[in-house]
Amino acid sequence: MQKEEYEEWMFIDEDIPVSSTLTGLKICQDACKQDEAIKVDDSDGDECVEENPPTNAETRRALDILKRGAESIVQQILENNTSTNKI
Repeated sequence: MQKEEYEEWMFIDEDIPVSSTLTGLKICQDACKQDEAIKVDDSDGDECVEENPPTNAETRRALDILKRGAESIVQQILENNTSTNKI
């Protein structure tokens, strides 16, 4: 985002020191860069389209898979510790 565009939509208090205004501009630019990183190229390569975030159901399924995986790892660790202590 260019400084001119930033100033068009963002009210800038003239009493604020310049360094604060530039810091605000830097924050805005960094936020825009992060937003662009979320976009993916479409099949034509001409435009960028935003990815749809996962639905609640998809998120729950992913968390369930992670939970089962973590439980399995913990169980294996406990079994290994138990068998090691028996020796």
